[in-house]
Amino acid sequence: MVRHKEKDKQGIISDTRQKLLTAATQEVARYGFERANINQISASAGYAKGTIYNYFPTKRALMLALIDEFTKNHFEFIADKVIQVNDPISRLKNFFVAGFEWIEENLQQGRVMVATLNGPDVEFKEHLYAAYQPMFELVGIEIIGLGISQGLFRGMEPGPTAGMVMTIYLGFGSTVDDRGHPNVAPEKIADLVLHGLIKV
Repeated sequence: MVRHKEKDKQGIISDTRQKLLTAATQEVARYGFERANINQISASAGYAKGTIYNYFPTKRALMLALIDEFTKNHFEFIADKVIQVNDPISRLKNFFVAGFEWIEENLQQGRVMVATLNGPDVEFKEHLYAAYQPMFELVGIEIIGLGISQGLFRGMEPGPTAGMVMTIYLGFGSTVDDRGHPNVAPEKIADLVLHGLIKV
């Protein structure tokens, strides 16, 4: 009986935390980190003023948790689409198509991501890049490294090349319209990148 009560309690804590993160995403996407209001986040999530401090000790801690949340979701969504195919060319195409599909389906999180990338806060940027390391590794190992080992891509360093691919993706991700659509089709972006990778 005690075990069930503890499990229920943990479920409530997890659910409350998730609702606060969802409300924080909307608030930060709309107003930016500096102007985001902690009390408004609690109210939007359906909780009393100050509830948020039971889960996040500071506003900055909330933002760091928010970064962890959307980078994890972003990575898992893309990785699932990338590993569905075996050849590196299709994997690269899936990377860009899935990447922009995620932005379109998670527009508020995408806005927070772009604002963090382009914002002045060094701690948030560093945390964002650290949280995206699995994505860099996915591109570097499962796409670039695979393409090099199969003789499809030019001989290059997978790590820096993955950085270039990620920079292109996030750069175009910064230009999406109000519906989350980039100004260039994802397939065309992938073709542009492949033009520089494939052995002639």
